[in-house]
Amino acid sequence: MQPSVLERATSSVAAPATPSVSAVIVTYKEVELTLEAVASLKAQSAPLHEIVVVDNDRAHSVRDPMRAAHPDVRLLNEDNVGYARACNRAAAVTTGDWIFFLNPDAAAAPDCLAALLAVAAEHPAAGIVTPQVLFADGRTINAGENRIHLTGIAWCGRYEEPVEDAPPRDVLITTGAAMLVRADLYRRLDGYCDEFFLFYEDPDICWRAWLVGAEVWYVPRALVHHHYSFGTNSEKWFYLERHRLLSVLTNYAWPTLLVLGPLLLATEAALLVVAGREGWRAEKLRAYRSVWEMRGWIRRRRTQMAGMRVRSDAELIGRFETTVSSPQLQSDIARRVAPLLAAYGAGAGALVRAIGR
Repeated sequence: MQPSVLERATSSVAAPATPSVSAVIVTYKEVELTLEAVASLKAQSAPLHEIVVVDNDRAHSVRDPMRAAHPDVRLLNEDNVGYARACNRAAAVTTGDWIFFLNPDAAAAPDCLAALLAVAAEHPAAGIVTPQVLFADGRTINAGENRIHLTGIAWCGRYEEPVEDAPPRDVLITTGAAMLVRADLYRRLDGYCDEFFLFYEDPDICWRAWLVGAEVWYVPRALVHHHYSFGTNSEKWFYLERHRLLSVLTNYAWPTLLVLGPLLLATEAALLVVAGREGWRAEKLRAYRSVWEMRGWIRRRRTQMAGMRVRSDAELIGRFETTVSSPQLQSDIARRVAPLLAAYGAGAGALVRAIGR
């Protein structure tokens, strides 16, 4: 008996293939927590295609414990090449459709990956999808829908607030503590910026993803627990300030930089005062020197990004914050000038949108 027209039509439509996911963890002297992070990946309800761990400790402290506990994990040994570069080297050997980056001091809930993939399937333009990241006790928020100011200053969204139960939503930037990235997008963007030894690689790649036409989604009901502390060592401020400035100078178009110029200069003046009060002015000045030394790289990066742009700054400017408000970033100066910053930011955003029409 010949199959009916309906049966032939149905059989000719192949069921959608389940995307494969490669997981990447970059660790530096965090042996026990890294083993727990890997165990949380193996417990996912959505199966992983592979797990790649980069041991970035020159002494390779995680190598033997990892081989004993998880002999099926692919282990790469690096000599402290920096977080972004280590992630890129791991990504280069993965073969999954998606890459799930997980911090070594984090553990994903068993249904985390499945929830992220479900949102990715519902939103074909999604190139980056991330969970809600909680502190290790599971009671309050560490990060998720993160925030970024017009000047590039970025912070953890809803920091220390109660756990959020809400539908997925698209956001400008999110956290790299647990980040699912479409592999083809990651490679098109050349991954995390190799020059970012530590910090700020996550707002930068989200920003660039939007510029090239992808979307970034945040999924509060996908959960990760993170052993996190902000830390205030002066070296961290060098990396944060250096990478913030590099992102601003390479991701904004020239007209936007001109419009934001007064705000950017005023922010730098204020930060120099804050850095002097808090004891990291030398690192702030060192960041300026490093950015100046990288001016050739900045020119090349700007040319690269200009050739990849799909969205204008006018389409994104409304997603940036016009004031800085976070328990992580306390400053009397910021509080006093907040109304002025908000007014300037609103006007600057309107002007950027007008120029972009």
